[in-house]
Amino acid sequence: MASRQFTVHAGNHIRKHCPVWVNDGKLAADRSYLVIDDVTNEALPAQAVETADGTRLVWILPALAARASRSYSLETGAADSASAKPGRDGGGVAVADGRHGVDIDLDGELFTTYHHAPQHNKLFLYPVVGPTGRGMTRAYPMIPDVPGEKHDHPHHKSIHVAHGDVNGVDLWSELDDHGYQRHVCFLPAFGAGSAYVSGPVCGAFLSRSHWVSRSEQPVLTEEKRVVVYAPASDARILDIGVTLHATEGPVRFGDTKEGAMLSVRVASSMDADDAGEIENAYGGRGEDECFGARAQWMDYTGPVSGKTVGVAVFDHPSSFRYPTYWHVRNYGLLHANCFAWREFLGHPGIDGSYVLPEGARLRCQFRVYLHTGKTQEARVKERYHDFITPPVVEAVE
Repeated sequence: MASRQFTVHAGNHIRKHCPVWVNDGKLAADRSYLVIDDVTNEALPAQAVETADGTRLVWILPALAARASRSYSLETGAADSASAKPGRDGGGVAVADGRHGVDIDLDGELFTTYHHAPQHNKLFLYPVVGPTGRGMTRAYPMIPDVPGEKHDHPHHKSIHVAHGDVNGVDLWSELDDHGYQRHVCFLPAFGAGSAYVSGPVCGAFLSRSHWVSRSEQPVLTEEKRVVVYAPASDARILDIGVTLHATEGPVRFGDTKEGAMLSVRVASSMDADDAGEIENAYGGRGEDECFGARAQWMDYTGPVSGKTVGVAVFDHPSSFRYPTYWHVRNYGLLHANCFAWREFLGHPGIDGSYVLPEGARLRCQFRVYLHTGKTQEARVKERYHDFITPPVVEAVE
């Protein structure tokens, strides 16, 4: 017998493979759950997650028309029961220590690794395997000899966060006198419970690091939460939340384009100076129309092993200086930079630098949406609303 019931309201947007969350303090994080569609009787895996604000239930909404509602009944049980279709398009997410860092596996296959070893100048995610089973970020310089790859900008390491002027310290480039990002520890992934969260619906970790000068003097403390959702056949969803904490005194972020609160270097075959395309939320296309512009999202599409795929980065309204400015290049660079006003707007009287007071925190929240097809085919605009205006879940007693 169902213990709880929930009604999901789509709101104004078409939903597809959309994560939905609801608070429910009656659930146990160590038990298995299913949500049963009250109309089709389809069973979907659900996951109870322990957070700082209590237990939350999450599952993936396969599809729902705009302004429609769908009711689900909650039951205990494993997702591999006879009536269930695990993850609809796939199974779960596993987060664990691996040979080179923290591995995140989807359906038993490596999706990405968080590299945090001290030999690296910065922390980064690589590889990033898309829905076609191929890497969607450039392998260089981690793997230096991949045929067809560009070898410029060795500091563009797949997906990472960094800035080129932090109290005068260069955390972006890897030239002389640059600083470092030093991993400190892993914290409970959602503020409570385990440091690594795995499950049928999502996996997560929360990393703490210090940004330090060349002489290893701390400049600030970073906390980065990474949440990965169970895959669809045509998409991957990766949420990255970044908090910069002024633990060592005030922190000045300088006005420079050399930096990003989130940076992606796409696979070279996707570059827009070849067969790729760039498009932003306002319909701007290519570097000329998108470089230095503010937009809620940016999508970089192109071929990987003969199939068209895309990397869309979504900025959340809760982010510092939303919507962000974008440093996006035809040669494969996509990054969100909210500080480079003078650089982007080309006006010497404008200063986008910012001083974070001692003890204060600066937060940004992004979603990386890896999809098949071009921007319109993937309905990136609708998927952005899955992130910023998700469906409303109503608990029915």
